[in-house]
Amino acid sequence: MIVPLAVLLASAPTMVLPPSGPGGRLSWVAEAVADLLPRSLHELGVPVVDRAERLRAHESLEIPAHGLTRATSVRIAEALGAARIVVGRYQSTGERVELSLQILDVERGSLSAPILAGGPLDGIQGLLRGLAWDVATAGLTPPGLGRDEFVAGAPAVPFTALRALAQGLAAPDAATRGRLLRQALAEHPGYDEALLNLGRLQVEARDSAAAVDTLSSVAPGSPLARSARFLQGVACLDLGRHHEASALFSRLAVPEPSAAVLNNYGLAVLRAGPGPDGVRASDLLRRALDLDPRLREVPLNLGWALFLEGDAEASAFWLQGVLRQDPSDTHARLALVWALRKAGRSEEADAEWRGLIEVAPAYADLGAPEPQRRLERVIPWERPLELDDERWGDRQYAASHLGRGEKLQEAGDLAGARRELTQAAYLDPYADRAHLLLARVEARQGNRDQAASGLRMALWIRDDVAIRLELMRLLQEMGHQAEARLEAERVLKADATNAEARAFLGKK
Repeated sequence: MIVPLAVLLASAPTMVLPPSGPGGRLSWVAEAVADLLPRSLHELGVPVVDRAERLRAHESLEIPAHGLTRATSVRIAEALGAARIVVGRYQSTGERVELSLQILDVERGSLSAPILAGGPLDGIQGLLRGLAWDVATAGLTPPGLGRDEFVAGAPAVPFTALRALAQGLAAPDAATRGRLLRQALAEHPGYDEALLNLGRLQVEARDSAAAVDTLSSVAPGSPLARSARFLQGVACLDLGRHHEASALFSRLAVPEPSAAVLNNYGLAVLRAGPGPDGVRASDLLRRALDLDPRLREVPLNLGWALFLEGDAEASAFWLQGVLRQDPSDTHARLALVWALRKAGRSEEADAEWRGLIEVAPAYADLGAPEPQRRLERVIPWERPLELDDERWGDRQYAASHLGRGEKLQEAGDLAGARRELTQAAYLDPYADRAHLLLARVEARQGNRDQAASGLRMALWIRDDVAIRLELMRLLQEMGHQAEARLEAERVLKADATNAEARAFLGKK
């Protein structure tokens, strides 16, 4: 299916950069624009990069947040998948502020005509809401309400609180930011923007108990409630309050699951134990990878969860994949040593152990598994950055090999299919279909042991009843009755009425 360009552009976010201006005592105006304009655009239904996401991209790319050239602005936008950039200038005369914004089309590199607005400084919130409406109108999907109505719907935030918030965002150090954000809250105790920014500052400083208190004060019906609950869950994980974190992430996962929510929910379940629905950590982590296979943290977390759940072979499979991507990951190598030993693969475990101690001698006392050790990795942002597309490119190449392999298999060219599918599995070791089709090719060529291994790999990636039944039949043909019965029992755990598995086990 080809997605129309208009649909792609409509879903691509808009990024707002701080406007340039005279600075000095009014430097906070630039941060007010960079924070409040994206929030107003979001309220109008425009996909947008919020200020915190943009600053993370600056940090990751080692690009200053101010004084950007057009080329550098475009680089930031491309990294975030943004289609439009709002740039501009501000100036002030006495107690009046004038704003001139333009929209830069990332694809074409063209600038729109200036969008102008001006008024009293203490009316800047309404001014920015009007500008947001104008920017939204210039997009592919016009706002669903009138300009005056939207401007009149501005939250009742005192100017002194808004100014303190913006001054805090513009502050050069964390201590000053915290002081000014608290000042904003003193001026307006229910100021959700200040609560969220202060809570994020506390999470980053590992002041997790304070962060939980701050973020829990964000009103449940606030547009910022989801962001606040996500960060609150991160703080609870840091404090070891896993049942509380599990409840928070579980609620976030119901209306709108995201990969980061499912990852963190899985880590909470890993430590708190399955919830009332019996969901396992590994199930949640597999779902996270289905939603975003580019996340670097999830494969390690899944490998570690499978180890703690008692599936050492599956754990080793995932951890070996992590090390193929990053051989320097000592946590993954340590967990792999433990998984290989638990799986009875002593020679491989010893080789990995020697390699680990060579680069990390401090691990020498960790030869025995320590399930209580926190090797898992929490994702602190619901929309993690993915600035390195190399692995994504590998998956696209893998998909090409997979398609060719499937066609060759259907045409009866098993040798050619095997070559293509092997390459697909190498480029994307977590592609369950590549392992499944390769297993079927091996079975047709009479390589039953390799076929069984391939089916197990496919199941380690995605637990599927049909594939498990296929493995059950293959094991039965190989004369491995005990292993076949074990697979049949696993089928019935997932599908208690499965006729084939019940018949094999002699159940009516």
